[in-house]
Amino acid sequence: MIHVVILAGGWGRRFWPKSRRHSPKQILTLGRRPSALQDLFSTVRLAVPEQRIWLVANQAYAGKVRRHLRQLPAKNLLLEPLSKNTAAAVGLAMFRIQKADPRAVCVVLPSDNVVLEKKRDFLQAIKTGCRQAARQDGLVLIGIKPNRPAPELGHVKVQSAPSKEGKKCKVQSLKIFRVEKFVEKPSLEKAERYYQSGQYLWNGGIFIGQLGNILKAIKRYMPGLYAGLERIEAGSKLGYAKRLIKEYRRFKNISFDYGVMEKARDAYVVAANFSWVDIGSWAHLPKKIVGRDSRGNIVCGLSKNIDTANSVIFGEEGHLIATLGLRDVVIVQTTSATLVCNKGKAQEVKKLTEILERDKKFKKYL
Repeated sequence: MIHVVILAGGWGRRFWPKSRRHSPKQILTLGRRPSALQDLFSTVRLAVPEQRIWLVANQAYAGKVRRHLRQLPAKNLLLEPLSKNTAAAVGLAMFRIQKADPRAVCVVLPSDNVVLEKKRDFLQAIKTGCRQAARQDGLVLIGIKPNRPAPELGHVKVQSAPSKEGKKCKVQSLKIFRVEKFVEKPSLEKAERYYQSGQYLWNGGIFIGQLGNILKAIKRYMPGLYAGLERIEAGSKLGYAKRLIKEYRRFKNISFDYGVMEKARDAYVVAANFSWVDIGSWAHLPKKIVGRDSRGNIVCGLSKNIDTANSVIFGEEGHLIATLGLRDVVIVQTTSATLVCNKGKAQEVKKLTEILERDKKFKKYL
């Protein structure tokens, strides 16, 4: 059977100061939409019952996640004591699902992706990927056909369709291709070339595989992680919490993409075509989530803007933000902290939070 794992462990540093350690971005409500986590869960439930949906989150978010997803069975909420990126989270989920359904086909989804439209196309891409994963030993990605150059996103270059080994071909929707290589966030110039070539897909961080094949890949490419997960699951329930903390402290802080997917010998990608967005930073909020005014500004809260264009302005209720003569800026006001930056630097907000974290005076604002 198909099991879905939603990864909700990080707190989304690039969305500071709205996103905090105690209130991660996946549970933020931007504009009038539900949170990204609620939206994804409701979409997945159209195809998979909640008994086979699993959520991996940081222990610090347990209460808020439970309130956001009341339909999720309590046993399906897996809590990490520390944030160690996605490799550890995926491994933890796979070992737990193994006890419930050793023959499962698993779909892993990041919680900060939003399917804006064509949800049925999204689910059809998932089903296509599951069929491919069920009949072969490799891992399968869901790649999204680009509709613009996107330097803020990772890319996947396709090599060929499985039936035409080695032959280069342009991607077509819902066709399955071999992965030639993964490309991290490219420069704008490269992103434009990738878009024009028709041989690249956006990497949405969605992957699928037979449970056994995912575990084999973790054991082969991250043996230390695999051994630690074995030790966590091997003992009694009474000592589980202590074993979990002990092993998590040893795990590398590395993504499943880096640790496993990019090393996998047999990786395939389904070319999907649905309206999707990775809510990666303040600069890349799509208008379908929060809307734009006639000058291209995204505004949420009480604001008066004169001669202001192509900017992002978020404020708390009852607080006026007034602007005059601004272009391409981000202003995000909260009760205890305010961010003001050039829109082109919004990806670097993560670096800013890392600097704040190193200073005891500012750490409390994260």
